[in-house]
Amino acid sequence: MLHRMKFLFAACIYFGLQSWIVAEVVTLSWETKLAAPTQTLPGDAQKLLPAFRLGLATLPESSIVALALSQPALLRLSSSQSAAIAPLVSKRYELITASPEYSKVPSQLPYCFSDVRPSRGSALIQIPAGATPKSPAIVFLHGYGGSFLWYLHWLSEALPDRIIVAPAYGISPADVPAAYLIEAIDAASVRLGFPLQKPTLVGLSAGGFGACRAYQKAPDRFERLVCLGAYPPDDTIRRFTRTQTVRFVAGSREPFVTNGHLRSLLQTVRATCPLAALTIIPEADHFFMLSHPDETRKALESSSTGTPKANKTDAGNGSNGICRVIDAPSSPSPDPKR
Repeated sequence: MLHRMKFLFAACIYFGLQSWIVAEVVTLSWETKLAAPTQTLPGDAQKLLPAFRLGLATLPESSIVALALSQPALLRLSSSQSAAIAPLVSKRYELITASPEYSKVPSQLPYCFSDVRPSRGSALIQIPAGATPKSPAIVFLHGYGGSFLWYLHWLSEALPDRIIVAPAYGISPADVPAAYLIEAIDAASVRLGFPLQKPTLVGLSAGGFGACRAYQKAPDRFERLVCLGAYPPDDTIRRFTRTQTVRFVAGSREPFVTNGHLRSLLQTVRATCPLAALTIIPEADHFFMLSHPDETRKALESSSTGTPKANKTDAGNGSNGICRVIDAPSSPSPDPKR
């Protein structure tokens, strides 16, 4: 009984603080010609898509995500990956349900999985209490499978003082136009009533590939680039410049880390972009946001403010909380189109 009372007390304090820090979460919508075209899924996943879209129209996002994780092909996951992250995702949606702000936010998944190309853009924005034109800002680009609400909720916990704009772009944002992200920034500025400070561009997985491309196409619109669980696509590795600030964050068990692929690409990037840096999350795989939240938060905090130092430790050859990158026999790397 005492343990339960302590838990309830801690929960009340947690959500009270969250309510004090996060003023509101708002859906942004604007006219656009740049929304994601309708996308098909590989193999048997395409056959599941009509039923999945029907569920999107009738069920809460938490139920839809649980359904998707029971059919891993929908999200290009293996059965073992799905089983590992399902309870972690479930906990995130429990927190969302209990949150006064997030429990009312509509899902972006129906937009992402639309069977027609939208004529309007869509994004969520977290507005901290007391936000001003000097408030630090982030544009977050989701991974493969759509813009899940738990992404923004997780970021609101990790970085509660940031204005966070989370554009939704189809099933995979690997090729999102930079102009679409700029439209989202402009829509956020209109909603806020003041220009958004030049934001840090953060991309997760497939969104990391898209963020690399968008950062190069519109370098003046973003303060820096942070890629989570992704590496620079081939069409970007030699196009970063000396004035750009880039950091890659990955799990030590990620195949493109263990086989040395990311370290090799980083060396190429540093030839033209000395400020390219790498943080490795020890004992983590592709889903380190869920499995290693504290380490991920620290990496984001250090990456989204100030200028990272490019050194051997960042490259995975030192310690100080950043594990050594272990070379292993080459294995297939993720598809940059995902």
